[in-house]
This record gives sequence, structure tokens and C-alpha cells, in this order.
Amino acid sequence: MRTFSIRIDDNIFAEIEAERKDKARTDFIREVIEGYFITKSSPELNLENKDDLRGEIENLRGQVKDLTRIMENEQKLRAQRQVMPSQEEITKKSWWRFWKK
Repeated sequence: MRTFSIRIDDNIFAEIEAERKDKARTDFIREVIEGYFITKSSPELNLENKDDLRGEIENLRGQVKDLTRIMENEQKLRAQRQVMPSQEEITKKSWWRFWKK
């Protein structure tokens, strides 16, 4: 692994110190630099076009709402199946005596 030194303005240095918390300074700066190049090389992770990200976030929120609605419907159907009698019980008793035990 190669090393290099850089000079940073005091205000940027203070921000780095505040963000890194308990991490070692070199590890934190390495992660920041690696994150930059990963984002740059992966178009799906590119943060430059915020409108695309906002659109994607809205799309995902819509999908979450749809999935939540589907799960609620599934839970209702399962509850109805638990309440409904089995086919044996339906054929065993006449319909007017069905709910009597």
C-alpha cells in the first residue's frame, strides 16, 4: 500500500475530526477516498444527479406502500381462513345448524 501526504484547510480538518468520531484518522480518510472512487466508477451509485435519486426514492416508497398493502391483505385472508370452518365441517352439518356446536 502506498502513502502520500496532503495539506488541508483548518475548517476541513475540523469537519474530518468531527465526522470520524472514534475511527483512526487514516482509516476514515481512506474510506472517504475509496467511497469517492467507488461512486465514480459505479453509475448506479453516482450521487451527482440528485433528481434521479429523488425519483428512485419516490419509486421505492411507492413499492413499499404496495408491498405493505399486499401484506395486509394476506394477513386478512389468513385470518378469514382461520375463522372459516373446514370443508368436512361444512358437509357434516346442515347449513342452518352450522354455527351451533
